[in-house]
Amino acid sequence: MSLTPKQKEVVEATEGHYVVLAGPGCGKTHTITEKILHIFEKEAIPEPCGLLAVTFTDFAARIMRARLRSKGFSQWDRVWVGTFHSFGRHILGCYGSDIGIQEDFEIIEVDKRDLILHKIIEKHLTDVTSSEIKTIFDGLKRRGIYSEQGEDNPQSDIREAYKEYNQILRDENLLDFGDLVALAVQLFQKSDFVKRLYTRFFSYVIVDEFQDTDKQQLEMIRLLAEPAIGSTIVGDDDQSIFGWRGALRENVYNIKELLGSTEIVLSHNFRSDEVIVEAAAKVIGFDSNRRDKNIEAVSKERGYLYGVEFNDPEDEAQYVIGWISEILGDNKVSDPGNIAIITRVRYRAECAVQKLDEVGISWFDRFRLNFQDSWETALALAVIELAHNHRSSLYLHRVLVAVEEGGLAFRLGDKDALDVALRIRDQLKSTENLEFDPNKVHEILDAAGLEEIIQNTSTGIGDAKRRMTNIEKMMRDISSEAEKHDLDLIHVTDRFLGHGAIQIRSSHQSKGGEFDVVFFIGLEDDILPDYRTHKDDDKIAEERRIFYVGLTRARKVAYLTSVSHRPMLGWVKDTSPSRFMGHIPDEYFSEVTL
Repeated sequence: MSLTPKQKEVVEATEGHYVVLAGPGCGKTHTITEKILHIFEKEAIPEPCGLLAVTFTDFAARIMRARLRSKGFSQWDRVWVGTFHSFGRHILGCYGSDIGIQEDFEIIEVDKRDLILHKIIEKHLTDVTSSEIKTIFDGLKRRGIYSEQGEDNPQSDIREAYKEYNQILRDENLLDFGDLVALAVQLFQKSDFVKRLYTRFFSYVIVDEFQDTDKQQLEMIRLLAEPAIGSTIVGDDDQSIFGWRGALRENVYNIKELLGSTEIVLSHNFRSDEVIVEAAAKVIGFDSNRRDKNIEAVSKERGYLYGVEFNDPEDEAQYVIGWISEILGDNKVSDPGNIAIITRVRYRAECAVQKLDEVGISWFDRFRLNFQDSWETALALAVIELAHNHRSSLYLHRVLVAVEEGGLAFRLGDKDALDVALRIRDQLKSTENLEFDPNKVHEILDAAGLEEIIQNTSTGIGDAKRRMTNIEKMMRDISSEAEKHDLDLIHVTDRFLGHGAIQIRSSHQSKGGEFDVVFFIGLEDDILPDYRTHKDDDKIAEERRIFYVGLTRARKVAYLTSVSHRPMLGWVKDTSPSRFMGHIPDEYFSEVTL
């Protein structure tokens, strides 16, 4: 894939600070990868200094590492690629004692955290739920607030509860995820040695999805990027949809001002056909408080956009599943995993899921699983497939990709990821009487030596334990999914990898994904936008961005559906289509056969 003139400008800008505004499908991961390669090829960073690349999800970090490896990149001792939280964990695991954190800390498990919060609520609070106190505590840590810190302090009973919660964590040598960034920032602020150490080594800083950062993440990047040779901050204010968890859309512009950055706009959409791009531009164009990017489709195909209002969710589901059956029957899509049903709220997908079950079409809802998507689970799932058929070049390649995405070969001392993949295959081949059973996945993973790989590539005992716990959750999910849907192990694994099943996504979960065909259903005006946002212009603007993100997941075809009557508990509510659909000109919609 060649570079556009603007992408080339980003790649070749190796000195100074840059903010890159990149719309959906504008090739930002490709651009970032090429920039890292260019920086090292041109020796823009003096040895032995390195580059820090921060992503928002472990998946994005794995993809970036894999793309660098596929291009022959080898200077892994000078590059750190990972998430904000994994970087904070690394720093605190090395130098946390400088601010009173024991460096062998562990991350608190969800169940234990819930138990602690329940006891604290009983002791200190009477009118606050567990969910509410989690939101309050997480919000305080996103702002870097701990105990006795002035005017930002919450009311006295909340303050006492928060203080006790943090003290319990310290007494048991635990941190929660909010601590990982907030305390890392605190470490940089209070330890001149640590700040000097990291800012001297990381001469260049790259950050992706900056519109999703909170106050502490902004401060972390400012501290690291300010003294660097340069930085590239990539974001899109039009895709800022996580305000409920502390993300500040304006951070894209705040970091530009703080670093004195030059702005570059990537405006070529490589993902979607013309009508999807044009319709999305009309929707987001109603937000006047944004930077216009003039996104254009690279595709010369027109594509298809359909808008249909049904009587009720039953009718909507009946037609949606009928269209899906027709698409699959005509082989218009090679893999059902390239079709997504997206909803603003999860219950609006229930009728569609029931209809899928009735006609025997497989579906997969990632939200129902308990394990976290990370390199160890990606590798485990690929290993399971290879165990099913160790002669398959496809399955061997998937193991190879998982090893590359995890950056494991370098940490294991191997020259190439293929060496690791072949060693895993040989171990599987040499194991006798290996049962391919959903309830005996541990035997497959033991035969592949997965626990040893995790121990040898983790940053410490706590990290290895956390990753093994995640594997155990994955194995329980496999067993549960197989029993619930009467599936064999290979079909469960395919679902978990996004193959062979219609993808059920919330609009927030859909971010980062792309599908040939998208059914964006349940688009009533009290669902998207949510009825609680109707009197708040800022919240309406975020709801518009949620609509925009869902629509721009489509490559070829998007169906936008709503109902005029929605059954509630004991009554039927009259509804109207989302106001955001009204932003799209009628001529953009194709006629649909009902």
